[in-house]
Amino acid sequence: MSGAEKHFTVVALAGGSLEADFRKAGYGVPNKAYLPVGGVLMIVRVLRALREAGSVSRIRCVTERAAFADIPEGQDLCDEVIEPEGELVGSMLAGLRGLPAEERVLVAATDMALLSAGSVDAFSARAAQADCDIGYGFVERRTHDRRYPGVRHTWVRLREGTFCGGGLSIVRAGCAGQIQSVLRRFTAARKSPLKLAKLFSPMLVFKALSGTLPIAELEERATAITGLRCRGIMCPEPEVAVNVDRFEDLRAVEAILRDRACVQVLS
Repeated sequence: MSGAEKHFTVVALAGGSLEADFRKAGYGVPNKAYLPVGGVLMIVRVLRALREAGSVSRIRCVTERAAFADIPEGQDLCDEVIEPEGELVGSMLAGLRGLPAEERVLVAATDMALLSAGSVDAFSARAAQADCDIGYGFVERRTHDRRYPGVRHTWVRLREGTFCGGGLSIVRAGCAGQIQSVLRRFTAARKSPLKLAKLFSPMLVFKALSGTLPIAELEERATAITGLRCRGIMCPEPEVAVNVDRFEDLRAVEAILRDRACVQVLS
């Protein structure tokens, strides 16, 4: 990492409401960050990983203060709790507010149930080397499937391989507010490769459908649209992409954790 970015401030996003999938399964928590995973709240798992990462100096958690206050170890897991403001982008802007405009900040989802300090540090090391104002984390399928075969994702085939998005990004604090409308359209389409490509150009849609779209072309188009330097940041640790969006994801992650526990007992 560069001398100026040996350590990052993190904005951890844990706002919103609980999805219907989990409500139907009988959960009554404020949102999915508060789901118990292997007996530990998912938000606790994510914040612990961030707190233990050597590349993280400060953690701002954007979540309901009343809900977070019920976590006994909450005060030890983050440095500041900030109330969410509307949807995902509004909450991210709330988390970035007051930080130096030129500071680059890690933005973390709190549904990465298998996140580890090592995976955070791996992403941070690559982010520190990326010349960008906005960097979007992603993981290659071969890397992911070697460790977590069968875990559900939205995969997109590009010229360089097949990839999925991750739950860690890097944003220059003063830039996000300049492109709120673009960010809102991006976050609304982020789970659909085709919708993402449509935000850029018809030719990119064709290339995305045919699997011939290069990463560099996506970066160039995103830079042209936003006026900011945009880069993809490929992380070698698949834990940054194992997220819990649906009840079946929760069951899959709990199965992985049970298998890990059995291995530890037998070893």
